[in-house]
Amino acid sequence: MKPDYLIQGDSARLIPVGSESNKEARVLSVSLAMMTQIPSLSKNLLASCNYRLGARAKLHAWTEVTLGSKDNKDRPDALLKIVNGKNTWTALIEAKIGKATLSEEQVARYIAIAKEHNIDAVITISNQMVARADHHPINIPKNQLRKVELFHWPWAWILSEAEILRAEDSVDDSEQAYMLDEFIRFLDHQSTGVEGFTQMNKGWKAVVKDAVSQIKLKRTDQDIEETVGAWLQEQRDLALLMSKHIGKNVHLKMDRKVKDDPVARLKHRIADFCDTNTLFTILQIPDAASDLLIQANLPTRSITASMKLKAPQDKKSTSARVNWLLRMLKNTDEDARIIVKASWPSVIDDTSCALAELREDPDKIQCSNPKHAPTAFEVVLLQDSAVRFSGSRTFIEDVEEVARTFYDLVGQNLRAWQPAPPKPISRPKAVEAEPEQELEEAILEE
Repeated sequence: MKPDYLIQGDSARLIPVGSESNKEARVLSVSLAMMTQIPSLSKNLLASCNYRLGARAKLHAWTEVTLGSKDNKDRPDALLKIVNGKNTWTALIEAKIGKATLSEEQVARYIAIAKEHNIDAVITISNQMVARADHHPINIPKNQLRKVELFHWPWAWILSEAEILRAEDSVDDSEQAYMLDEFIRFLDHQSTGVEGFTQMNKGWKAVVKDAVSQIKLKRTDQDIEETVGAWLQEQRDLALLMSKHIGKNVHLKMDRKVKDDPVARLKHRIADFCDTNTLFTILQIPDAASDLLIQANLPTRSITASMKLKAPQDKKSTSARVNWLLRMLKNTDEDARIIVKASWPSVIDDTSCALAELREDPDKIQCSNPKHAPTAFEVVLLQDSAVRFSGSRTFIEDVEEVARTFYDLVGQNLRAWQPAPPKPISRPKAVEAEPEQELEEAILEE
């Protein structure tokens, strides 16, 4: 069962016996033991590595391993081996916990070790956030990854995947379901050191001050790069937060041109940020009426969450189209932060109105030309954060609060308009012949 090159290593224990001071080893041991016992959990986690776990596959995990020789000073945190029929897939695992971060030198060293022993992949785990498992927080040259794949799992993502499995009742076996509940309780406890993204970079306050003062943001500024990098981590954490909130996987929507290139995506977002002074993320929520757009506008120090819907084309007047929207929001609490924007045909500027005012008068959002009806609606929750916006922690707290609140008040209630199915074409009924005429025709035929 053990690979020949594995000189030392203990099977991952559900109840670790190692030093209590080595927190990351204990948390990793529990996590890997859970993967060996809950197939649906390991299947979901390994799918991020483009590995399909078969129903009969056997998963083995060893912790604190030594490869090659006992004199080898390198000791990766774990080795994962999957036997799927005649095929075998292996991965080295390096984990960090709490505030500890991965280093380029260590990751590169483990990639070299993996190549030496024909190990398929290296998986790192830490509290550092990434958009996808193949988008690593450490920039490793592609020529070093020709024979070894590199993946990264944030601890918060592992916890989120476990919570989604529970929410969807995906684990039928009662013993596995119990273990999954305990695993979630374990990872969710503050003593484990598992945490999401909690604060912006040190230069965040200075960047906000420059934007408010209308000082041109420079793409080459180190604070700008760190700000955008921090936001990219926050948007991943935001997707995980919303996944846990609704019990379904929420995904980030990324530009196709830079989707598979984290370095190019960072440069692209830095350029966009310097041009607009706005940070944004788009979340794709299963079966939602539209994507959820979260924006942070630095000059106004405001945070918004919004969804945009096409107005119903089978209704002709503005009031009829507005009432269609209001019916979906009839149970929405009166929150003064909720605003409705309307788009119009041609070059007419958008109009906006508070939701509470729109309830009293659906025509209040009408544009200057009363003959036109809106073509689309955007429902927005606007949070003016003022002083809290500049705080590295309070800013993150407000962004996450706005996202959750908007979905609770608005997002879950919206439904995209769809045209009604076509009705059958009415045809004229055939003229029935008079009885006398039918009798006469019958006689002639005889």
